[in-house]
Amino acid sequence: MSLSDALSLTDEIERRVARYAERRDDWTVFGFETALDERYARSQRRYIGASGSVDHEETNAVEPVAFTMSIQTMPPGNRIPVHCHETEETFFILQGSCLVNVFRGDESVSVRLGLWDLISVPSFTYHDIHNDGTGPCAVQTLLSKPRPDRPHYRDPALLDLQAKTHTR
Repeated sequence: MSLSDALSLTDEIERRVARYAERRDDWTVFGFETALDERYARSQRRYIGASGSVDHEETNAVEPVAFTMSIQTMPPGNRIPVHCHETEETFFILQGSCLVNVFRGDESVSVRLGLWDLISVPSFTYHDIHNDGTGPCAVQTLLSKPRPDRPHYRDPALLDLQAKTHTR
């Protein structure tokens, strides 16, 4: 018998609700990136799972079954560093605009995204995101695996810092 079989529907659904008022803007989760470059500063609100940015001990998010979902918010001029994941990563713009650069071998493509635009980056494909707008850019981020690995950075200094950092 599964846990959901043992719970009432009300109890099961309550465990699967994540309210904005109960999320917090976590500015520390990317702290090791920010230590290298202050333009990497951004917040993350975790809704489903812990995403690939932290260890999978998030207790305030909905337990992931098939994917993770969080909201990252970048101030103007900030960016997410070049990285890739072992799984598809999807970005949906909730506020502001940004420039997404995607890299594969010698090829690169830049895509400008605005409100309600989406890009789905294939697994093992390097990419970064720049908030080159005048206001905050809020990005809904989905990783298509319930417990994804931490990102693989292109910058060796970030890989080194990440290896030394417990992100909780």
